[in-house]
Amino acid sequence: MPDPIRFYFDFASPYAYFASTRIEALAQEFGRAVDWRPVLLWAVFRAHGIAPPMDVSVRRDYLLHDMARSADYFGIPYRTPAKLAISSHLAARLYYATAQAEPDTAVAFAKRVFAAFFVEQQDISQSDTLLALAASAGIDAEAATEGMTAGRPLLEQAVADAITDKVVGSPTFIVDGESFFGADRLPQLRWFLGKR
Repeated sequence: MPDPIRFYFDFASPYAYFASTRIEALAQEFGRAVDWRPVLLWAVFRAHGIAPPMDVSVRRDYLLHDMARSADYFGIPYRTPAKLAISSHLAARLYYATAQAEPDTAVAFAKRVFAAFFVEQQDISQSDTLLALAASAGIDAEAATEGMTAGRPLLEQAVADAITDKVVGSPTFIVDGESFFGADRLPQLRWFLGKR
């Protein structure tokens, strides 16, 4: 079986949310699996010396407009979160702790986190919110509570891998040594896989 598509993303990235609704179907077209890899984008940016895109007012204005437009383009529900600069470390830790034994459940949880943040305007930085989302994905409360701590070294490794893989934003897809940054690169990713 060919190598999976590595899907690096931050749960707080709207463009990752948009891509998450398309990447599995695209991968399936070409007999690929998707390796979901949540990271902390701020840590990746800091390692590479990249300024956060929302820190520049003119770029922030553009991005806020583009996020709504992109959701419309993808035909998916979207509501701008009340707070976009938010820590997603607990969600990412819980994802990795779950993925060790139940990868499908972890992906279901990831999708639930995206919907909660970008459609329902829930605060995904709060453990109570994540416990409810975990329960809706089939993760029991004790495992979810433990996962928010136990997943820390796994998340740290994922961030280190993202830095090594030269991830420059969210989402970034890496397949067969080629890197594609942005939800708008999905057509190019399909083209690349078609050539393989």
